[in-house]
Amino acid sequence: MFAPKSPLAATIFFLFSLFFKVVTAQDWYTVEWDAPEFVSMSGDMIVPELPTPGGTPYVWPGVQSGNGVLQAVLDGSSGLWWIGDGFFGTPSLPWGNGFNVNPGATVHFSFSSSGTTWTCTLSSGGLSASTTLNITGSTMNRAIFAVEKNVKVTATTAASGWCGNTPGLGTYPHTITGNVASGNTCSVASIVQKSAD
Repeated sequence: MFAPKSPLAATIFFLFSLFFKVVTAQDWYTVEWDAPEFVSMSGDMIVPELPTPGGTPYVWPGVQSGNGVLQAVLDGSSGLWWIGDGFFGTPSLPWGNGFNVNPGATVHFSFSSSGTTWTCTLSSGGLSASTTLNITGSTMNRAIFAVEKNVKVTATTAASGWCGNTPGLGTYPHTITGNVASGNTCSVASIVQKSAD
């Protein structure tokens, strides 16, 4: 069931912790916002150092439904970082376009929807990639973040209903400061996420 689109902007600023460590696929550490429906999200991700070998490192922002998650995934499984967009869930869709990035680089990501069609773009330095995905049967009701800053999230409801609620996944040290809902805008001064150990 899709709610009518009456956009609301929420600006969330994330600070990258120098102590951040990418975790293995079995360990998830996130900060999340929930709303009836998100219709766009954008921001900047600072590429962390690759962890020592062992496990498969992933870092990503995304919007999620009960059927899957639309993500800009920073994948370090090859020993180098590669970032690309894709939807993991039902329907099963081919992975989108992407490029290699180095630690310390800033990658701008953007997701926007028009009906069931999502347009995803990535850019860093002179590199860019764009992917269009038709994601049927998915109302994106969760915005999930691991390491981002300057993020803007647009939903179909007032920020006062979801801006102050930040559930997380995993037990790890993190702080969220300056949550302010003003009309349709949610501003967060900072989110600092550190290693779980």
